[in-house]
Amino acid sequence: MYPMTNWNSKVCYRWCSSNLRVDSLQLSGVDPDGSGEQIVKLETAKEGPTMLVTFDTNVWNRMVFPERYLRSPNYAALVRINNAIRSGLVRGFICESFGTLEAIKPTDRAKFHAQSTPKVEVASKPQGSGLVSMTIGIKANHDLHPGLSGEFEEELRQALSIGMKLLSTPYIGLPVPARLRSNPDIYAPEVFATADYDERFGSVVNAIVSRGVGQGAHVALAKEFTERLDAARPEWLSDRELIYRVYEYARKSNLNKEKKQIEKVFAESADGDVVAAHVAFGNDFLCTEDRGGSAIGPSIFDDNNRTWLKTTYGVKILTAQQLSDLV
Repeated sequence: MYPMTNWNSKVCYRWCSSNLRVDSLQLSGVDPDGSGEQIVKLETAKEGPTMLVTFDTNVWNRMVFPERYLRSPNYAALVRINNAIRSGLVRGFICESFGTLEAIKPTDRAKFHAQSTPKVEVASKPQGSGLVSMTIGIKANHDLHPGLSGEFEEELRQALSIGMKLLSTPYIGLPVPARLRSNPDIYAPEVFATADYDERFGSVVNAIVSRGVGQGAHVALAKEFTERLDAARPEWLSDRELIYRVYEYARKSNLNKEKKQIEKVFAESADGDVVAAHVAFGNDFLCTEDRGGSAIGPSIFDDNNRTWLKTTYGVKILTAQQLSDLV
């Protein structure tokens, strides 16, 4: 699938290590109109168990700076969730896909993923008596990743400062921005404790792909493009390369339908990883405002797949307002 040549290959994993770090947490009041009134106020910790919540990007990047969304209908909910994380009532998590995929400009994603095949290194070593041992190494080409934008960097820094942690998307050969790769302590330490998280993540990803959503949307779209070719598709032409070539042709030829199709399947791919990370870690709630309405076809967050997620994995999906009502 993702780390391999074709999108429908088996999922694989990468490893790294981490030490637990507890960040000091501070909150400064916000006085937008100079009235002396603080809009964001820190609440004291409440009694009861800590909620484990996975946040989609469309919630967490607003929630960390609620004062920037004073006119938003869910401003109060964002403030309440922010306070709940600071106080320890909610333990918040962000999926790594925000950095590995969403941080790349939509117009650059097809090219990036066509190029981001793993590096394969083969080394041989004599063992005596005419025997030779060979070692095959598969490494990500991290230099391909452009890194986080200034906006994402600021939002991530704020998210970490209030106590949030990242959940990995453990694919072999996945380019990871240096900001994440060089700081393993920003991840939840549990994801590196054993192989269990990786195994669960891979299992869920494969199940999502089999439904044609998440990264399975790439497989479905590549199939559609293949059926539209004038000639037989060459065996060497991977799903990634096909999608990239169609995207470039659509961009140059002003074929907006195909261009938007491809951009949206990358967004769907990121959503699938959020769900897989959520299930693999075993969190209580997944907070998102996405209902799959902007997808080109079936979406992991549409009503049908929400029902499947709840039935199969017990996933409970809440909006920011619904989560706020619980805290």
